[in-house]
Amino acid sequence: MSSNVEEDQKKNNEKEEDHQKKTQRVPFFKLFSFADSLDWLLMAIGSIGACVHGASVPVFFIFFGKLVDVIGVAYLFPASVSHKVAKYSLDFVYLSVVILFSSWTEVACWMYTGERQAAKMRLAYLRSMLNQDISLFDTESSTGDVITAITSDIIVVQDAISEKVWDSY
Repeated sequence: MSSNVEEDQKKNNEKEEDHQKKTQRVPFFKLFSFADSLDWLLMAIGSIGACVHGASVPVFFIFFGKLVDVIGVAYLFPASVSHKVAKYSLDFVYLSVVILFSSWTEVACWMYTGERQAAKMRLAYLRSMLNQDISLFDTESSTGDVITAITSDIIVVQDAISEKVWDSY
């Protein structure tokens, strides 16, 4: 009876170790191990775009507060209100253009660098798989398994680089 309990405990310990190996976390900067200088430049430009895009919300509220102040005193100086409202409306247009280009830069740069790094990862993954002993493909893997593994694993990493990182800004 005790041998069955010991065997069950060993199996449970092995399952826990396998689960820990599968769910091992990767350090943040290891995510960018396939990045070259162009990728780092794209990530820097995308991050600057994200910062400008994020800073636009407080600037919007500053402009909006000034516009409300002008409208609030409209009954005292009705002649000058039209000119000031037109000025702040133009400021809103300028801010909208800045938001458009900064958000486009943010998304485009991060998506492009994610695609580039994912392509490099796919190539390295395929090279690694093709360097395996042929017996691996005879018993454990088929062509479809290799392609599925490459595709599913790289999609997760590409999603992390292309969307999750810049979305955190």
